[in-house]
Amino acid sequence: GLEAFSSGMWEQRALTIRSGLNEAVAMAETGEVEKQEVREFIHAVYTGSFEPELEKAIRQHLGARVALELELAFGHFMKSITNRRTRKETADALSEKIGQAAGILESKAASLRSE
Repeated sequence: GLEAFSSGMWEQRALTIRSGLNEAVAMAETGEVEKQEVREFIHAVYTGSFEPELEKAIRQHLGARVALELELAFGHFMKSITNRRTRKETADALSEKIGQAAGILESKAASLRSE
């Protein structure tokens, strides 16, 4: 199976992930949500929004190293979520990387091949 490219599809997916990351930061900042719950939420963003399509396409079109860098950046964000000083900038850095990757996929008009 192949998911054909349509303009904006990767940017749309990046946007979904970025709003998830921002929501995780907001959850952490209220201080009313258990740390574990925030981590589970980030994990859900990763497995639900990043991994199924965007990560696959990044691996296929931009290479395994870029995919791995993003995976590590997600891990770094998950660790830093409890750190009031750095979580926002860590989220922003991850958002930026995801946005850049999506932008490259857009410029390549990348389709998604099922493995």
